[in-house]
Amino acid sequence: MKDAAAARAKLCELANIKDSEMLLMGESLGGAIVVQLAADSPPRGLILQSTFSSLRDVADVHYPKLSWLVPVKKLDSVAQIARYRGPLLQSHGSVDQTIPFPSGEKLFRAANEPKQFITIDHADHNNWLTDAYLKQLEGFVTRVAAAKK
Repeated sequence: MKDAAAARAKLCELANIKDSEMLLMGESLGGAIVVQLAADSPPRGLILQSTFSSLRDVADVHYPKLSWLVPVKKLDSVAQIARYRGPLLQSHGSVDQTIPFPSGEKLFRAANEPKQFITIDHADHNNWLTDAYLKQLEGFVTRVAAAKK
């Protein structure tokens, strides 16, 4: 988290912008990181792709007998996203084997408005990049960039 916060600060410095002017985008584990960053200092918009509700939820699926070793509050994106108030675009593949679709849905339900969820039909964890998704992503970025903060 410290590295991500430092990288964000450096990028803001280089671009000569404030945190609140930046769009944050994270995929999979990176989604949990940007959710925390957004909760701590809201960006102009947040984009999440194939990310999870919490690390514990994912451990419950893949390692049910050992998931108790993962602290409940470790990368708990559901708790953190509730602190973010701003535009959200979230996408998830309908057949994601790494981060199950219900985990993405759980995270989205916890998010505040305005928010949009895109289901990428027949997509697994790493093959979600479709023309249809890219058009929706472009529309989101255009709308958020044009909005007054």
